[in-house]
Amino acid sequence: MIPGRARHALLWAHRWLGLIGGIVVVLIGLTGSFIVFYREIDVALNPALYTPAGPEQKVALSKVMRAAAAADPAPIAAILAPDRTWPVWIVIHTHETAPGRYPSRWTTMVDPSNGTVLGRRDYVNAFALKIYRLHYTLLLYEWWGKELVGVAGFVLLGLAISGLVLWWPRPGLFWRSVSVRKNVSLLRLVLDVHGATGIWALFVLLGISITGVGLVFPDLVRPIVSVLSQPTPDPSRGVEMPPPAGTPLLSADAIAQIAQAAKPGLAIAMFNPPTATRNVWRVQFRPDGADPAVRARGAIWLDPWSGAVVHDGTPGATSMGDRYLAEQLWLHNGATLGLAGRLLVFAAGFAPLALFVSGLIMWLKRRPR
Repeated sequence: MIPGRARHALLWAHRWLGLIGGIVVVLIGLTGSFIVFYREIDVALNPALYTPAGPEQKVALSKVMRAAAAADPAPIAAILAPDRTWPVWIVIHTHETAPGRYPSRWTTMVDPSNGTVLGRRDYVNAFALKIYRLHYTLLLYEWWGKELVGVAGFVLLGLAISGLVLWWPRPGLFWRSVSVRKNVSLLRLVLDVHGATGIWALFVLLGISITGVGLVFPDLVRPIVSVLSQPTPDPSRGVEMPPPAGTPLLSADAIAQIAQAAKPGLAIAMFNPPTATRNVWRVQFRPDGADPAVRARGAIWLDPWSGAVVHDGTPGATSMGDRYLAEQLWLHNGATLGLAGRLLVFAAGFAPLALFVSGLIMWLKRRPR
């Protein structure tokens, strides 16, 4: 038990932090529940884009890139390999936008069985992806929306820790403090709901808030992680290989074959072709047969002329710190634990709403008239 004056101060801070930041936390929680299954929802809303003519995977990467380039000549930023949820090739093109604006992305869906283009669309403004942006930036990308979401992660973390301290029951009253009693007053019922919801969702909300902060503020989390396990520098920016004179570039198909041969126990999840600031191929992998919600778990960077591995960022070649930093997104949406983890995070996304409404009722009932 904490002293009465300290408890009163903590209760005051918990209450006002919840009242001021609660709406944003609720919005982020509800949209977070949605995007746990946003890929499945996107397929349900757009079946024509995700229905190949047959189950065969016969089309090579180079043909996919040619078909996408014919449909959209804009530079290709990424090529997503087919999986159980999105069973088609998805080519993401970058279009020019004004500085400071959210990057413009269009996608071209290519049938893996015959190489035909199934359709194109504005990736950023598709419904499911717009909800994703709402969760990640509050649709305020140009006005520090991403950073505001990170601050909301700190608010959720503070509410969870202060709520735990305020909830801590006296000896012998644990089960009563985590249950909702019947035949009690409205205020008592609301108080029970608030406490039970908070404690049952506590560890999931703590995990969501910590990983969410890490995703928004990686430079803040990296030094903390390095205390326990030193992560290696991120090679994804500015990797350059000196071009050898007279040596032609390898084809996309050759790159795909070399990448798969380098990591035979993993499935290729995504290709990132060379860009103006990174003239090497980046190939991302996921465990073969894993839940497709784990979109990628590690990558290798390949010399576009020789196919040599420039950097190996797959789990077997990296430190524990690297693996944690790479796993944050899948911890955040529950995919690390498969479908059960995603369902847990989906349910926890509704907890801020229950906590905010019950907290607001308690505040309105108890404040002086």
